Amino acid sequence: MRSAPPLSHGDFVAALSRCSTRAHLDQLHAHTFVTGRAAAQTTTFHLLRFAALRLSCLPYARRLFDATPNPNVFLYSAMLSAYVSASSSATAAASYSPAHTREALALFLRMLRRGRPAPNQFVYPLALRAACAVGIHLVRSIHSHACRTGFYGYDVIRTSLLDVYTRYGMMGDARKLFDSLTEKNVVSWTALVSGYARAGKVGDAIVLFERMPERDVPAWNALIAGCAQNGLFVEAVGVFRRMVGEGFQPNATTVCSVLSACGHLGMLKIGKVIHGYAWRTCVGFGSSVVNGLIDMYGKCGNLKGARWIFDEVSDRRDLTSWNSLINCLALHGHSKGAIVVFTAMMNEGVEPDEVTFVGLLNACTHGGFVDEGLRYFELMHHEHGIEPEIEHYGCIVDLLGRAGRFQDAMNVIKDMRVEPDEVIWGSLLSACRIHKQLELAVLAIQKLLELDPNNVNYVVMLANVYSEGGFWEEVRKVRTLMREDTFGKKLPGCSWIEVERKTHRFYSGDDAHPESDNIYDTLEDLGASMEM
Repeated sequence: MRSAPPLSHGDFVAALSRCSTRAHLDQLHAHTFVTGRAAAQTTTFHLLRFAALRLSCLPYARRLFDATPNPNVFLYSAMLSAYVSASSSATAAASYSPAHTREALALFLRMLRRGRPAPNQFVYPLALRAACAVGIHLVRSIHSHACRTGFYGYDVIRTSLLDVYTRYGMMGDARKLFDSLTEKNVVSWTALVSGYARAGKVGDAIVLFERMPERDVPAWNALIAGCAQNGLFVEAVGVFRRMVGEGFQPNATTVCSVLSACGHLGMLKIGKVIHGYAWRTCVGFGSSVVNGLIDMYGKCGNLKGARWIFDEVSDRRDLTSWNSLINCLALHGHSKGAIVVFTAMMNEGVEPDEVTFVGLLNACTHGGFVDEGLRYFELMHHEHGIEPEIEHYGCIVDLLGRAGRFQDAMNVIKDMRVEPDEVIWGSLLSACRIHKQLELAVLAIQKLLELDPNNVNYVVMLANVYSEGGFWEEVRKVRTLMREDTFGKKLPGCSWIEVERKTHRFYSGDDAHPESDNIYDTLEDLGASMEM
């Protein structure tokens, strides 16, 4: 019986790169035993990384690790990287489980206890990423350990700390770390840009971005995502156009951020262009892009497009896909359709989350399905173990208020496990104005003013409610307060349209648009025509 011909290290790596299934990996792994390569830790390293990162088979990777006597620092690093990558992927997919984080931290602790091998400059960043999901106290503990062992001087560790501190909004500490770096690379610049954007300091993020000596795609993504997450959707699309104009190729992360901005702006034409780009360049096959497309088409009112995407990717649908479709249908008043989709989701064995029930309760609110809404609210808590959040309470108050069941709505508010916010009292106010419940409307506005005393819009609402009820003396008092400039300025109304792939914004009483004179002349002509 002839033995299998031995593979050189280069041949082994090449053969591994051509594997595409678990069966292929098993065959190659068996071959290493026959040829005597299995004992080499370099062989285990490549097999472990392939199993974890290419096949997403963490149990196989961990068995390889545990079967290795005295694993070296590279194996520890590979296994930690596998756990941390799995945690990040799960978080992005909205299905995060702390199990991977716990395994990563337990492995790091085992490394510290055994003392050999000791962590190096590549292990600490992985441990910090895992610790970030647990709490800042653990991050600071690992930070201190790196200082004691002499590794704090490495820029890769400082950059990792910088990124973690920005995720906790500790921008002062992050800035100090950034300024202390001996060599600021594109990764450290991007981490700080992203941190400022996450903290809502988009202006600081833009200034820092413009100062970057060099940029890569993740740097552009950080700014685009930052603009989109802070409601600056027009600016997000503008940065995207600039990115493409400067020759950078967008990736799946870019596409998701821009699709979100297009959805909020209703820019269907640009959304379709990005859809085409995603499919041509093959970045559109991941679930995040698919979900972004469903959301974009739905928010732009193209429900057929959203449903087509949903149906075409039946093999790649996840919970976010179902949630996106339910929310889109609810948003556009297709209440029965949203309930049908929810029923289909349950029939396929997909477990709903809190986002699912926000969409479902919104659907019931818009459709006037009071009994169904209350039943789903109970189902959420008792059968699925989901504690109601402020959004769910807001939907129920809105549902009951629109139905005129104000006593039930007030009972819900009194029994809430969280403090009522502006959404709760705003929903109640809206219902009160529909059903002419003056006293309750005044109460709602008073509660709103307690939450935001300087919001002049609430004062205007109060004056309008008194006016609707004929309480002219109260109207006079409120308007006197407004004239005294106690509450600041009322925010002007804003609208926008897309013309030839350019977004034009218009504010109430604004004359800053370059075509302002022609616009007002046209409006006067239209007004005159309507009066005739």
